[in-house]
Amino acid sequence: MSSNLKTKELNDDAIIRNLWSEGLHDLDQRQTFKKNIEFYDFIIVGAGTAGCLLVRELIYNIPNINILLLEAGPPDIQVNDIMRSPCAYPSVFRTIETDWGYSTEDQKMPSSIDPTKEVLNKGIYYPRGKVIGGCTRKSMLLFLRRGQKADYDLWASQGPEYEIWNYDHCLEAFKATENNARKNPDEEFKKYHGFNGLLYVQDKQNDLDDILKDVIKIAKNLGIPHNNDFNGDRQNGIGEYQHTMKDGNRFSLADGYLTDALKKVETYPPSKPFELGSPHRLGDDVAKFVAVNVKCFSHMLNIIWDEEKKDENVAIGIKYFYNGRVHESFIAPKGEVIICGGAINSAQILMLSGIGPKNNLEENNIKVRKELPVGRNLLDHPGCSINAKVVPNSTSTSRMDYSSCGLELGMFYKGDINGKIPSQKNFLDKRPDIQFFASTNILDPADSDHAKSGKRNDILTFASILNIPSSVGYLELRSSNPFIHPKIFLNYYEKPDDLYLMMSSLKLSCEMLKQPPLSTVWGVEPDVDKEMSDEDWEQYIRKMVSFDGPD
Repeated sequence: MSSNLKTKELNDDAIIRNLWSEGLHDLDQRQTFKKNIEFYDFIIVGAGTAGCLLVRELIYNIPNINILLLEAGPPDIQVNDIMRSPCAYPSVFRTIETDWGYSTEDQKMPSSIDPTKEVLNKGIYYPRGKVIGGCTRKSMLLFLRRGQKADYDLWASQGPEYEIWNYDHCLEAFKATENNARKNPDEEFKKYHGFNGLLYVQDKQNDLDDILKDVIKIAKNLGIPHNNDFNGDRQNGIGEYQHTMKDGNRFSLADGYLTDALKKVETYPPSKPFELGSPHRLGDDVAKFVAVNVKCFSHMLNIIWDEEKKDENVAIGIKYFYNGRVHESFIAPKGEVIICGGAINSAQILMLSGIGPKNNLEENNIKVRKELPVGRNLLDHPGCSINAKVVPNSTSTSRMDYSSCGLELGMFYKGDINGKIPSQKNFLDKRPDIQFFASTNILDPADSDHAKSGKRNDILTFASILNIPSSVGYLELRSSNPFIHPKIFLNYYEKPDDLYLMMSSLKLSCEMLKQPPLSTVWGVEPDVDKEMSDEDWEQYIRKMVSFDGPD
């Protein structure tokens, strides 16, 4: 976009904002509005993955409560068509109505190959869902919710209070949320999956592309075992992903959990009519609504604290911007404020409210209520891909599947810590650290749209994701202005082990692309040089870095 065109767009936006503000001012002059004091039993900030699930569990499991659910983005019905289509997910990335529009910071650091040299991690576009359903409304739909058993048991071993995090206990919770539509599941599959939950999961509806079937054959020849369930007893191996879809359409946590939560609308108790006022001043016999109230386009400003209990930092409400005005909502006695803004927004909200690193808060003129390492320990999974042009020597009968997200074929294995092609021993390791997928879509982080679909049989993408990174990032406030994005430092490949593991995976991808029938029948031409030094690989990996999403 040219600078003149961008300036014109900004000027047009400013004119419209001024007209909107003028309309609000005119309305205020013509009619005086009474400011209601809102009270709820629970206030949940963020209607993404956690918020949708939590609001449903609360409204059905605690008698006679009401809940306020705030979402900064639009309702999902506002973008109903494109949001429902699995194959259209590249189109909703970086869409201003449904994305926070984050970008990470440029970072210079020592080279992992030659520490005497300096390398640049250039900032990347960093999508986060800003819509009812959150990232489940914008993601690639891969159903990979669990990780590995050993991690849960490790957390549980820290002490008696952590036992609730053991794998067997968490597995039951996972199964309770899941409604898996696999046809004729065997007994082993049934051990690890639920069939009555509110989150729908299904296998790919149509057959794999011919070229992807040949990828499976190559993997088998290399000694990589087959796996028909990446959420089962083991993760390692090659197989097809399951997806969060129902009847070929995207299915988000909002479709399942929020929709069900909104069905419950009651009054309690019926003996006395509704009255306005604080619940502290109302008797138990006054009626109230038992329901979930959702407010979209509501931007959280900060938490309201109980100033009579300054040393305890007790939250009593929230302040948020909605429909051109600042609003306040409070919780009733024994109520709770729950922040479900994800890894980025939750940390920013706490820091804006005075909870976080002392130095960062003070440099932004925020009163420190409690010094805590909020924003630290940001774990993310860097990705990198190799794209190969396909010039087939034969005609494929594959057809575009519009109920597909294009990411059907996956593989998990242990990378080589020295950056070499993994051995068969690595393929059999049940603690894999590399996640791989093969696709006939191209994911190009240098593209302004981030992702675009290649023509069928024109492209084959091998993408690798580092699932257990050693490098740890952080975020911090850029400003006390709640509408300004925080600074995000991912620290990708700060630890050399991470770079060598990614290099190992990409070298395996190149080796697979050399094998027939990819190299013969399909005539694949990778976009990397045939002979690359480790230094060359480092430059490629840092240049082609892509996101997976923070934990």
